[in-house]
Amino acid sequence: MTPYSLLTAFVCYLPVLPAALLCYAPFKNKLRFPKRIICEMMFLLFLILAPTVAFCKTHLFLGLNTPELPILIICYILFHITLDTHISKSLGIYVEVMALMAFMTNMSIFFDAYLYPASDLAHFSLEAALFRTVACTLLTGLLYYPFAHFGSYLIDNLNQSLIWNAFIVISGIFLFYNLSNAIQIYSTLHTNNVARAYLTNQIMFFALLLLLNVLFYFLVNSLLEKSRTDERNRILEMQEKHYLSQQKYLEETSRTRHDFRHALHTLQEMAEKGEHESVLNFLNCYIEKLPEKNTKDYSNNAAVNAVLNHYLRIADESGITVDQRIFLPENLYIESIDLCSVLGNLLENAITANLDLPRKERYISLVISPEQGSELYIAISNRFNGKVDYKGSRYLSTHKGGHGIGLISVTATAERYNGSADFYHRGHLFHSNVMMVNRKQSAS
Repeated sequence: MTPYSLLTAFVCYLPVLPAALLCYAPFKNKLRFPKRIICEMMFLLFLILAPTVAFCKTHLFLGLNTPELPILIICYILFHITLDTHISKSLGIYVEVMALMAFMTNMSIFFDAYLYPASDLAHFSLEAALFRTVACTLLTGLLYYPFAHFGSYLIDNLNQSLIWNAFIVISGIFLFYNLSNAIQIYSTLHTNNVARAYLTNQIMFFALLLLLNVLFYFLVNSLLEKSRTDERNRILEMQEKHYLSQQKYLEETSRTRHDFRHALHTLQEMAEKGEHESVLNFLNCYIEKLPEKNTKDYSNNAAVNAVLNHYLRIADESGITVDQRIFLPENLYIESIDLCSVLGNLLENAITANLDLPRKERYISLVISPEQGSELYIAISNRFNGKVDYKGSRYLSTHKGGHGIGLISVTATAERYNGSADFYHRGHLFHSNVMMVNRKQSAS
């Protein structure tokens, strides 16, 4: 062990810093701790880990990639702990960044082989280590904005673990390809056209990985847009039905108001003649013919009214007893589409769960209330058959074709408004508590 080999081994781990920066870029809205604390933790980890591994590598004469796997696992565990997100998201981004950095590692090995043709990977040079650090830093500088801007959009909005798992597999294939294709004996590159073929393959696979990332973003973005469009159309359809019911009621009451003067004259004549029984009979008959309003005004928000009328009418037709306390603040800064999406998902789940019970046991409690000035709370409790299905800490639907996507969507919407969503059950009662901050959003 020499100071040169120890310095080389230490420099080999400098790329951990730009790699960590790139890993955190998409999670700017999902940090469990303040940025300053995370930076201090990561820097302290680096100061402990890098010299320790450098010493072990030089003392035990380990190759460049020998301790990579345990270090990658340790770093990922610490990385995930600092995030408030699902493991599929953190692992997807982590494997993706490691795959990109692995390309830079292989390019630095190629550079080392160019400088020292007779050497091998076990004697990785200081020049190549510095080249690797510079390459990883430049790559981070080029990709930081796309990761922070487009990556955070996917992290905040894409909540289907299945899609993220597919992303992990694709990135993992590229990572495995790079780790398994690291040149061990540099003289191999100087045989025939191996160097040209190796460099060409690295560039092509690197470009392919970037292209797949772009295609992944646009594909997922189109799916998210379609989902939002479907949600808007669903709410617009409810609003249309609500409007038509209101229109029908107005037309019927218009005819009633038109006939009201004639009814008054008839009642006056009967009263003057002392035909009190006829007056009572006429009034009873008239009251029975008065049109009944098919919609209710739960709030001063037309979209919310439409959704509540739609689902509470279904609940009434299904024999579900509904206790409700609904009060929306006068100034509502939460987008109607988002609020209606939360209410629609929760009420639909509550109604579906009740349908498994006898009619006399069906029950839903709905509370919508502003609290503490700028917080809007939605609390829904409903009876269900007591059967639950978990995946990790997440509830899954127990009905055919259901995956619990509605609750994931509710959670994502709540978090977008700096709020939270909590779901739990006690006995045969399922509780959904959602909080969203009702504050004017600053212009981005």
